[in-house]
Amino acid sequence: MEKQAAGQHTFAPRRERGLDSFRRTLRRSARRKGRGPLGAVARGVAVAASITVIGVALFALILNWWNASDRAITAINQVVKFVSILAGVASAMRGGEGGAMRGASVGVLYMALGILCYSLLMGQSPHLTAYLADLGMGLAAGGLFGMILNTRRTGAA
Repeated sequence: MEKQAAGQHTFAPRRERGLDSFRRTLRRSARRKGRGPLGAVARGVAVAASITVIGVALFALILNWWNASDRAITAINQVVKFVSILAGVASAMRGGEGGAMRGASVGVLYMALGILCYSLLMGQSPHLTAYLADLGMGLAAGGLFGMILNTRRTGAA
């Protein structure tokens, strides 16, 4: 009491900052850490690749008990690719803009990584002309998923 009367200040809590200040701080820290659009796309490709590895491993276990035809295996592989691209795009869209561009980037890079891994495992050199359909599918699926997720996130009709 005597200190206050003498004009000395005591500890005063800081005023609470608003939600806008919190968002600006998050954006600044994201820029400092290098988690911009390129980091988000890289994270999306990593998530998509991880989902693919898990999906293919589970599918290989199921094939031990199920005698599937070649057409069924091809169809299930396509479903695994689509689910992986969707998960990767969803991961890349967290906290960012540009849904179609991020989605298309994730799709193309994911498919290119898959083609490269397949070529290395099979001992072949990658021929992009033979895999243009896969790259096109990744581009189209990623861009479409990005647009859909961006529209759902912003609430636009």
